[in-house]
Amino acid sequence: MNTWRFLNTGPRDGYQNMAIDEVLATKSVPHDNRSIFRIYQWQPYAISLGYNQEPEDLNLARCKDHKIDIVRRPTGGRAVLHAEEVTYSIIIPRESEFYSSDVLTTYNLINKGILKGLHLIGVKAELVERALDDTEKKSSSNKDKVPCFSKSAKFEIAFQGKKLVGSAQRRYEKSILQHGSILVGTFHLRLADYVAALKGPQVEKFRQALAEKTISISQILSKKINYDKIIWAIKTGFQQCFDIYFFEGQLTPQENAEVQKLVKKYQKLGGMKHEN
Repeated sequence: MNTWRFLNTGPRDGYQNMAIDEVLATKSVPHDNRSIFRIYQWQPYAISLGYNQEPEDLNLARCKDHKIDIVRRPTGGRAVLHAEEVTYSIIIPRESEFYSSDVLTTYNLINKGILKGLHLIGVKAELVERALDDTEKKSSSNKDKVPCFSKSAKFEIAFQGKKLVGSAQRRYEKSILQHGSILVGTFHLRLADYVAALKGPQVEKFRQALAEKTISISQILSKKINYDKIIWAIKTGFQQCFDIYFFEGQLTPQENAEVQKLVKKYQKLGGMKHEN
């Protein structure tokens, strides 16, 4: 049986969330050689940018007016509006059987656990392989400004062809960090309101395109579902798939101290915070 740490760090602002992921991936996991499964949410709501995106890709004035924070992720990809979702991060040390030099192998192992959890609450999603067209291949560069959930990855968790979970991965010297968003509600569609390049009717056109390509748990089940139930299901899915024992706890005082140091870095990396 594998023993992993399980952390439910609850709702935090974007800078803390990204700093926690980095501290766990670069300090905690390499030191303990124990995988970590973390669940978290965002308060206030935030837009995270891929590592090479610029805040100017967004309508900064509107983000400020609507009290939407902006933060840069340590992973690549494009803009994501974090709101009605359960966010996960999994950090795996080199010594883990989950660790693979092949990105997709690790990616799909993690997806297997998430899928099992979704099935436990009646969400019959599946892992689908996409054949990317030339437009999507071209737009997959780090400079692409199109929001993440509007584009397809090679493999993704979907329901009836619509993306339900978006994930990104980064490899550090001694660990792998994968984090992602499990859509619970439809607030993510409002990302169209904050993309600087969209004007007038383009906003609604893009929002509709996003709605046609994504789906949330509440839409699939035609009802609101308790976040704790989703968290229980995803955690149980990993336990059943991989015979994992989760050691539950919180961040240590040392980890919290390291997080506070890194928060300042994320605030300087092109972030923008708005107080409620």
